[in-house]
Amino acid sequence: MSPVDVFQVKSERLFPNIKPEEQVVALSLLDATTVDFSASSVIWLCEKPDTHPDFDLSGHLRESLQLTLDAYPQWTGLLKGISTLNPDKLPRETAHFAPHARRYGRVYAHFGTSQDPGVEFVTARSTATLNTLCPAARVKNEPIYDRQKVSLANLVSSATITNAFRPNLPDESGQLQPLMAIQLTHLACGGFALAAKIGHPMSDIQSLVSFMKDWASVSRWILSGSSGPPPELKPNFDPSQLDKMASGDINAKAPDPAILDQITQLPLHRYDWWISTEECPWEVLVPDPYRNKPIQPIGKSMPWSEWDHESPVSHYVVHLTHEQVELIFEDATKSTSHPTDAVRISRHDAVLAHAWACIAHARNLQDDSDPVHCDLTFGSRGAFGLDSSFVGSPIMMVDIEMTGAGLCSPQIPEEQRRGAIAQKIRTTINQINRPVAMGAHLHSVAYETCPQRIWQAFVGRRHILVTSWARAGVYELDFGLSSTPIIRYVEPVMVDMDGIVVINDAPPPKGVNISDGQSWTVHGVDISMHLRAQDMERLIKDPLLLPRVK
Repeated sequence: MSPVDVFQVKSERLFPNIKPEEQVVALSLLDATTVDFSASSVIWLCEKPDTHPDFDLSGHLRESLQLTLDAYPQWTGLLKGISTLNPDKLPRETAHFAPHARRYGRVYAHFGTSQDPGVEFVTARSTATLNTLCPAARVKNEPIYDRQKVSLANLVSSATITNAFRPNLPDESGQLQPLMAIQLTHLACGGFALAAKIGHPMSDIQSLVSFMKDWASVSRWILSGSSGPPPELKPNFDPSQLDKMASGDINAKAPDPAILDQITQLPLHRYDWWISTEECPWEVLVPDPYRNKPIQPIGKSMPWSEWDHESPVSHYVVHLTHEQVELIFEDATKSTSHPTDAVRISRHDAVLAHAWACIAHARNLQDDSDPVHCDLTFGSRGAFGLDSSFVGSPIMMVDIEMTGAGLCSPQIPEEQRRGAIAQKIRTTINQINRPVAMGAHLHSVAYETCPQRIWQAFVGRRHILVTSWARAGVYELDFGLSSTPIIRYVEPVMVDMDGIVVINDAPPPKGVNISDGQSWTVHGVDISMHLRAQDMERLIKDPLLLPRVK
């Protein structure tokens, strides 16, 4: 893998233009479960703007970013956690929290103080060109694209994003670790890369893209020279809205057994970090308040034997054209010619079914009769009636389970098999995508010993961990820097582990605008896959991976 040469020009901390009042806000129960997730992180690779040669892009983005942060002051502050079991030792600043938000492992935002670390903003330069990082004809000439040809890692700020339960100590300049870091890298061809990363408890991909769209709208307003007021930004940062959706009384001293019983019927993994076996590749540290107490299992041990963490991992982006997506969708729905609303298969279901089946085949699971898992990241906004403006990380992971043979046995006709997989995906999602199910899950999380203890996903041979960015709008950013769209490619930044999959919109052709109401598959679909190298070799040679369109 060839790293991109990047030279840092400047690093600074940015704050809102208007200093916010000091606030201490309890984050949601679901936010707390994401403390140990990797940061939400994206790289946008952009064509050369058609601005004046003397235009100061970094200065303009800095100015517009600070104006945008007026509406997102919590992202410039501190992330803190409840790290004691003794109510007498709780921080005074949490006194106004509801009881459920003062339990061990819960997290909160504290901002508007002199200690706010701000947002890290890095300006850099690179000798690389846009074509080096992502060829213009990638989707046509290299639909199975080796993303490891050139590493984009140096395009992301190296700043350490703070964790609520790890020390946040000042660096040599006295600055604390930030919640968010942004890097602008000027490329040799005149194009640029814009990378953003933020601690997961504060933002999932939907919140991050909404922020970027707000930033873009402020940028356009500045460039327009308008004398009118700036765009009215309306992010909805009110984590309590989510917790209010929990079933029962989450502030009672004990959970409701009847509600907890509902959880056992839901398609959710319960892997318990604290009872990990000797096969775990890392040291598992039980938090101090529990370290000298008997640890009773509250879930299953991690299936470490299924994951060869020392094997090299390959990373490819598989591009499916719109026509290929339609063919996959038609094949998946032929066996359900009269679907009810309860099992109505979507194109996303069909694409996920296709990817899962191909990966299972590459892993030689066609004769396997044991469970194989698709751990799908599921956003709860829709189930709770919250729109895309809701800021936070209201996500969970759903366990979609089939046998290896059911996924890829050649003994089952292909259309029948793909239809069955897509139906399984849809019926499993429907099990969880209900306010009563989600409310029960929130009730359960409210009483966990520690929200970070239970893991709802895994990687390795019998799992894929899928994140979907479909319809998130990653290609809809318009900073007003050109008369035509300039985003060539969007890179989801993920850990390089066996089984990590991201389903994303594909980029529109150069100069083509994205229209409101368009299907998310109109320009095709990009599927980013991280797999054990020897399995990836079989995957990219599979003739079924890229369906032949007549």
